[in-house]
Amino acid sequence: MEPLVASNPWSEEALLSKARLYTDKMESFTTDDWEYGLWSALTLELTARAALAHISPALLAGKDNWRNIAFSLGHQPTQKGFSPVSIPANEVISRLSELRTEITPDISDFCAKHLARRNSELHTGELAFAGLGTSTWLPNYYQALKALLAIMGKTLQDMIANPRSAETLVESILDKAAATVRKDIAAHKQVWDSKSAEDRESLVAQAAASASRHIGHRVSCPACSSLALLHGSPTGAVSTEVVEVDGDVVQRQSMLPTSFECNACGLRISGVSRLSACGLGDAFTGKTTYSAAEFFGLYTEDEVDRARAEAHIHEEDFNEY
Repeated sequence: MEPLVASNPWSEEALLSKARLYTDKMESFTTDDWEYGLWSALTLELTARAALAHISPALLAGKDNWRNIAFSLGHQPTQKGFSPVSIPANEVISRLSELRTEITPDISDFCAKHLARRNSELHTGELAFAGLGTSTWLPNYYQALKALLAIMGKTLQDMIANPRSAETLVESILDKAAATVRKDIAAHKQVWDSKSAEDRESLVAQAAASASRHIGHRVSCPACSSLALLHGSPTGAVSTEVVEVDGDVVQRQSMLPTSFECNACGLRISGVSRLSACGLGDAFTGKTTYSAAEFFGLYTEDEVDRARAEAHIHEEDFNEY
């Protein structure tokens, strides 16, 4: 039997154990110390890698050599001079955001920014964490850490010394989002109510005409009640169904809301936290309908171009729950 790597360094257990060590190091500094920020970023990457390994350690393997996959699964290298290579941190976050709904676009964006600070700290002359107030990143850090741990069935209590304080900071994100979005909605409603009935009627009609179900998920605007659109990013598995009647192929995938726009009153809302705070944070379903010929590759390229021009194939619909 081929020998396995003892204590595989790409395993969930090894990565999470190291992340805990780094957390202890982070918490040995005060929160306003630049080293606190640096160790937090290192902890974040290791926790993210552990979460991806929880799904499958093979997802950590570099794409350029199949031996990386073998190593990720615990097998000893089979080639002299071979050094296993894993994927970069930003790719780890990208894969997690596509595979698991816990990693929302807001969390993904924060992780990318925080890991970029680490890169600047380690690879340039910039003091990326010096003078960086914790209010600008610590609540989001704990929110991201909480989501990554949830993928592994763990909580903040399993990682940090003061989970209650961390939870309070996470809640502050939602409180801040709720306050700002309420203010925005009230301001747009006030302007809307000041318009004449004739202007409102015209704008409502224009908004309804532009709120195509093939562009986004149709909802009612919280400021003016006009038909408006939610946009989102795909997450989770894709389901595929062949419709027996006409042979079309229908694929569905969950969408996490990322932004809202109303063409009547002009209200714009971005970010999962702000959308959730005003009741627009529920996931919706994106549906794509293909002709059987397109889905199974039965068209020539010229035929595909003609069919698309005539809107016979690849029809999007974002209005299923």
